[in-house]
Parts: sequence; C-alpha cells; structure tokens
Amino acid sequence: IPPLQPQFCHDLDEVERRELKLFAQRRKRENLGQGSVRPLPLTSVGAVCQQCGGAVRGGALAVFAARAGLGLCWHPQCFQCHQCHQPLVDLVYFCPGGAGGLLLCGRHHGDSLRHRCPGCDEV
Repeated sequence: IPPLQPQFCHDLDEVERRELKLFAQRRKRENLGQGSVRPLPLTSVGAVCQQCGGAVRGGALAVFAARAGLGLCWHPQCFQCHQCHQPLVDLVYFCPGGAGGLLLCGRHHGDSLRHRCPGCDEV
C-alpha cells in the first residue's frame, strides 16, 4: 500500500501534512484489513466466492476478509481489487462502506476518497 506519510511528499505545507496524517490514520482504522487463508471445513456444504460466484467446496482453501462481512469468502485467485482486478498483494485490502462492501487495493481506495496530487501522485 502507498506510504501515505507526509515525509514522502516534500511540497506539503503544515496544514496539508496534518490533514494527510489524519487521513492515513482514519483510513487505516476504518477501512484497512488483511485477509486470512484457511480451508473450509470438510463438513461444510460449501460457500460462494464473492468475486466469481463459483462454489468454494468444503476442504478447499478460501480467503476470508472480516471487514467485508463474516462468512464471506473468495477463491485465493479471486481475492482482487474490484476496480483494477489486480491481486491483493499480501492479502491487504480496503473495504469502504463496511460489511458487504467491495474490496479495493490501496490505490483505488485512496482514489475513491481524495484526488491525487499531480506532482507526487499521493492522495
């Protein structure tokens, strides 16, 4: 995920630095999550992948993302950003809107909240 730290953008004034710091803290606290990979229990009837809609059978590995909603899962290869379809590296995701929300990579989550600086490409 992008650093989102004032020391990486040298052209910020103090107000902008403070705002960026608050934005990064709020974003981490409210939207950042890390998925966990584990097999569905063998006794499970199965589940539905939130990305492709395909079945995830008992015993198969699945990715779970608590911020998106308890019980929701993805095939490991389907755990990707809803907007750019890139795999969510290290299972790090952002889920705006809480449970049932779509998973986004750090870049697209930031873009959904703030404009990017044309000079440094930070939000």
